[in-house]
Amino acid sequence: MAGAGALDRAAAIAVPLLFIGIAWPALRENSATWDETAHVPAGFTYLTRADFRLNPEHPPLVKALFALPLLALSPSISPGTERAFDAAPGEWNHLQWIFGYRFLNRDNRPQPLLFRARLVVLILGACTVVLVYRWARDLFGAGGGVFAASLLALDPNFIAHATLATTDVGAVLFFSSAVYFLRLTFRRANIANVLATGLAVGAACVAKFSTILLVPSFLILAVLATFRAEPWPIVGGKTVRTPRGRAAMWVTLLICWGLIAWGCIWATYGFRHAASPGTERRLEIAAMARNIRLSRLIAEARDRGTPFTDERALQARADVTPPDLQERFILWAARHRLLPEAYVYGLAFAAQGAAGRPSFLLGRVSLTGSRAYFPICFGAKTPVATLAVVAAALALGARRLFRLRRRGEAAFLLVPATAIALTAIHSRLNIGHRHLLGLYPFLYIYAGALPNELKSAGVAGLWAPLAMVLLLGAETIAARPYFIPFFNVLAGGARGGMGLLADSNLDWGQALPALQRWMRELGVQRVNLCYFGTADPAAYGIAFVPLPGTYHLGVPGAGEAGYPAEQPELPGYVAIGATHLQGVYLKDALRRYYEFLGRKTPITVLGGGAMYVYWVDRWGE
Repeated sequence: MAGAGALDRAAAIAVPLLFIGIAWPALRENSATWDETAHVPAGFTYLTRADFRLNPEHPPLVKALFALPLLALSPSISPGTERAFDAAPGEWNHLQWIFGYRFLNRDNRPQPLLFRARLVVLILGACTVVLVYRWARDLFGAGGGVFAASLLALDPNFIAHATLATTDVGAVLFFSSAVYFLRLTFRRANIANVLATGLAVGAACVAKFSTILLVPSFLILAVLATFRAEPWPIVGGKTVRTPRGRAAMWVTLLICWGLIAWGCIWATYGFRHAASPGTERRLEIAAMARNIRLSRLIAEARDRGTPFTDERALQARADVTPPDLQERFILWAARHRLLPEAYVYGLAFAAQGAAGRPSFLLGRVSLTGSRAYFPICFGAKTPVATLAVVAAALALGARRLFRLRRRGEAAFLLVPATAIALTAIHSRLNIGHRHLLGLYPFLYIYAGALPNELKSAGVAGLWAPLAMVLLLGAETIAARPYFIPFFNVLAGGARGGMGLLADSNLDWGQALPALQRWMRELGVQRVNLCYFGTADPAAYGIAFVPLPGTYHLGVPGAGEAGYPAEQPELPGYVAIGATHLQGVYLKDALRRYYEFLGRKTPITVLGGGAMYVYWVDRWGE
């Protein structure tokens, strides 16, 4: 038993360390991605100013966590940056981007700040690997735990976002933890399990708004558990044996967890309703709630093929359209101060953003999105070895699923996984495979039984699972350190991804270090740059001509971020981000402006497929 315990502890340490070792180079290789420019500075202001107005579209917990190690660096904030902060959030929250851009790129050096912030997210990712190991080990033994944890530790998509200072991986950890502790409560409802479940739910609520999927998942799991036959041990050495007693217990627990989560939300915002310590700078919740209605009307018009072209007509239609349930709840919560001001504003912001935005799928730009988007994301971005594992797990899973169902375990994997998958498929927000990340821990835990299933079926014993892990490792290491633009070999790799998906699937603004290194190695003094991202190329040592489409945002009285467009200097090199080369967020005129580049052969492709470089003698040829 002692030897088994030592092996168990060694496995629980070795797999997360493998994950960290493979992921480590990506901490420095990526320039600031789109969301990091908002998330990192916002987290710093939460800690140092107790002001929650910046980046309210995501709750503050994860951003505050990865801003903690920044405090030791004492980052500077210039008077110009302060002007943007004083005016925030401003119309459509544009000023958070100006503040974040100046904070990272002008007042400080971006990479030291980002490296420290990303370290925190890497630790959260390692904790998720440990959680998957423990859960799968409980179900299938140490071998199943190592197998399941290895699938996550070697997943290039999980690694990609575990090395960025964004909210995705933290949300995955807290969401999965909440379901894990709910599972333990189902086995024994003692005080420790009940409290751990409530705190995990609370952490999820203040990590990302999409974790609201815990509500339907918990309700469904509670209903299923109510009708199970076996006795349920609870606190005080008592046992609940009847469906009526179980139902009463579940209602009590759900209310308890709701109150704990509610308390966690208030605690995260310092038990203060106002977003800012002062009362003179209030968030315009009513206006943002109305934007939910406007976004819904715009989306419905796009679905009909008759988009609004007259702003006055759109506003008039909104005036006569009744608010939906989301808008009513947000206004009610704000009126009665049920939740902190910034949290309610963030709910409204997230709800209006969920109405959709331009997306790229299979070579076409869409304003309405597609239900095929996330299934294609899953098929193209999931490693081939993982697809084989999932297929084998499903093929051999009938007996296992029955056993898990009989023990009440299957539902804790299938219900949240189904909720995440169905919500993604029906979502209009088709901008990134990262919105599927929460699905993978549940899939990998389910696949943890594969070693035992193959052994029982006499299929190559343990050699087949080991071969699958090695194949996965080879595919992931081949992409290292460029994990963001990973596409599996069936999709043609990152170059094949150009015709499939865009944005955070391929080019999220991360390729500036690769461009700077290429320029230094070839002695290129200056490039024409069409950059998709919110970082400042100059902060990464790049001399460039900013071409049309390169990031530029200005607000009178608050400053600007980025660079106004200039004409290219030719003949010369033209570097363009893959997302702009696809034309996803460009106006029609700019798409045509860069169209000729797609017919040329690039001099080189940088960042694993995120940026393309061409030699151009005359524009358009």
